[in-house]
Amino acid sequence: MPTPSQHQTIENKSIFHGLPTYSAEDPSNQNLTALITGANGISGYHMVKVLSAAPASRWKKICCLSRSPPQDYFWEGLDRERVEFLAGVDFLHDAGGEGVRGVLVEGGVERVDCVFFFSYVQPKQKGGVGGMWKEADELAEVNARLLRNFMEGLRLANLKPKRFLLQTGAKHYGFHIGPATNPSFESDPRVTLENSFYYPQEDLLFNFCKATGAQWSVVRPSCIIGAVRDNTLNFWPGIAVYAAVQKYLGRPLQFPGGFTAWDKESCQSTAMLNAYFEEWCVLTEQAANEAFNIQDGLNFTFSRLWPYLADWYDMPWEPPSLNESKYGWAASRTTFSLQEWSESQEVVDAWEVLSKRHGLRFDPFKDRAQVFGITDSALLGGWPLSLSMRKARKFGFHGTVDSYESAFETIKALARMGVAVPMVRGEFREDV
Repeated sequence: MPTPSQHQTIENKSIFHGLPTYSAEDPSNQNLTALITGANGISGYHMVKVLSAAPASRWKKICCLSRSPPQDYFWEGLDRERVEFLAGVDFLHDAGGEGVRGVLVEGGVERVDCVFFFSYVQPKQKGGVGGMWKEADELAEVNARLLRNFMEGLRLANLKPKRFLLQTGAKHYGFHIGPATNPSFESDPRVTLENSFYYPQEDLLFNFCKATGAQWSVVRPSCIIGAVRDNTLNFWPGIAVYAAVQKYLGRPLQFPGGFTAWDKESCQSTAMLNAYFEEWCVLTEQAANEAFNIQDGLNFTFSRLWPYLADWYDMPWEPPSLNESKYGWAASRTTFSLQEWSESQEVVDAWEVLSKRHGLRFDPFKDRAQVFGITDSALLGGWPLSLSMRKARKFGFHGTVDSYESAFETIKALARMGVAVPMVRGEFREDV
C-alpha cells in the first residue's frame, strides 16, 4: 500500500466534497483518450459527464459506445467537440467481436488510453418480489459474454489500453443472497454459494491485462443514486413513482417492509461520485491493479429517507405497520411490495393522469420488474450493507456526498427528464 503524500489539495464541486485535483504539469495525465461502454446507463452517462467537465488538456477525446443512440438530454452540458457517440454495437450478440471492431474502426478510434466498462444485461425477472437476482447462472453467462466480446473487438481493432476499469458492485460480497460480513473489505474472499457474474468478469479482466500488458482497476459501488431515463439498476424512479401516485391518491407514504428493513444501516453510491472516483483510479499510478469499494461516506437508512421523501412531496408518511397479521414473505417481513402495488389499476390510472399533467415520458408498467423489482430489492432486504472505504482513503481519495441530498437532486433531474413528477420542495434542507 502506498504511503500517502504529506499534502493533498482537494476541492468541492456542487454537493460533492473533498474531490481530488490533478497537476496540469503531469505528462501522464494529458491528452488522454477514454472509451466508455454502456454510455446511456446510469454509470456510463455520469462517467461521460465527469470526463467532459475535466480540462480538454487531460481528456482529449471521449468515445462512447452503446447499443442505442443517446437520449435527447444526453448532450446537455457536454463538450461536443471531445465527446463522440458510437451507437449500434450489441456486445451480447457480437460473437468474436467483429461488430465492436467495425464500430471502432468506422468511428476512427485509433487509440485508447483508458477503458471504462459499464455494460450490463439484466435477464427478465421470473417470479415476483425477491426474484431479481435469482437467475444467477444466466446473469453470469450473459454478462461474461458482454465483456468477452468487447475485449475481442478491442483485440481485432488493435487497441491496447493502458488501463481497463471494470465496475462491479456490492454483490461481489454476497449481499443479494443474504447477510454478508460488515463492513466488507476488498480483500474478503469470493462467495461461492451460487454463481456470481462479477467473478468471471474479473477473471476475464485479469487475463486480458496479462495478455496485453494493460493495468486493471475494479470498482465496487453499492446501490447507485443517479438519473437516467432508461435503466435497469436504479431504484429511485420506482420510489419517485410511488411517492407521486400516493400523493395524488391522497394516501400517506407507507413503508412496505418491517422495522428491520426500516432501520438497517446501508450505504449508497452516487453515480457522479463514483465517476469522480473512477477517474481518480485510472489517473493514479498507485491505484493500478487494485480493487476498491466506493460509497458516499454517509450511513443511510430508510427511516431517515422517509421523512425527507414525504417532505419533498408535501405528504404524510407512515413507518412500518405494528399489526403483525399484515406481514408476509418470510425472507424479509413485508406488508406489500411496490411491484405488487404497481399492478393496481388505480395506480396505473393515477400515473396516466400525472403523466398527461406533467408531460412525462416514462412508462413504469411496461416492465414492472425492471422498475419496481430493483426498488423492492433495495427497500425490503432485512440485512445491513456496509462497504469499507478505508482502502480508498489510505490511497488518497477523500470524496464524499450527502446521500439524502444526492437523492433529492436525482429526483429533480428525473423530473427534468420526464421520468418523475416534480417535487413540491425546490431546495434541499437538512432539518426535516
